[in-house]
Amino acid sequence: MKMKKRKEVNVVCHNLPDPATDMICQLIDNDRAWADLILSKTALILASVVILTAVYALAASSSDVIEKNELELITVDLASHIDSAGSIHPGTENLTVTYVFDTYAGQLISHERLNISVTGEYVTSSFEDDGNTICAARALSYRTVPFSPENLRSVLTGKFAADGTRDQPINSPFPYTDVTDLLSSTAAEELYLNTSRDVIIEQASVFVTDGSEVRELEYILVHQ
Repeated sequence: MKMKKRKEVNVVCHNLPDPATDMICQLIDNDRAWADLILSKTALILASVVILTAVYALAASSSDVIEKNELELITVDLASHIDSAGSIHPGTENLTVTYVFDTYAGQLISHERLNISVTGEYVTSSFEDDGNTICAARALSYRTVPFSPENLRSVLTGKFAADGTRDQPINSPFPYTDVTDLLSSTAAEELYLNTSRDVIIEQASVFVTDGSEVRELEYILVHQ
């Protein structure tokens, strides 16, 4: 069997009307030119993908930093309000501070994403972001108990048979350490705040007597 000869296509590139057509003819006559063209296009596409990926990663990173800073700001602001209540002189008439989370409405972190808790020593905040937990904490300057006034008096009455008011001071044979130890251990339990409700921050005094002298212990109560 005779093998058929492959037909060859000859492109005549003389008498060309413009440089563009001349370039096409050179590409047809030069296989390497075609390969270089394809490689250059591929490299351009890959470079574009890398640049777009870097831009997206940078934008996501910037958003994380902004959200972290915003969480820190909310945490510091609440802690500052609690400390401000502690700095009020006990003789002042208004010893109550109201904190509203709506101060930060419209920011990146919505109220529904916030988890905020208060203990006797810290304000702690966190939120979930794409499976990652971002946290912030701020230490408190004054003795704080996450109780309402009613809860505080109930705890003291249950332990010492006196609610610690001026009319019912707690009779303690020790220099009030049993009272402070009780409230410190109780305040270690976290109070999780509802960010859609106001936070009430107020001073409370606990009076302790050893039979001859009455001492006044000042606490900050945080409740809703």
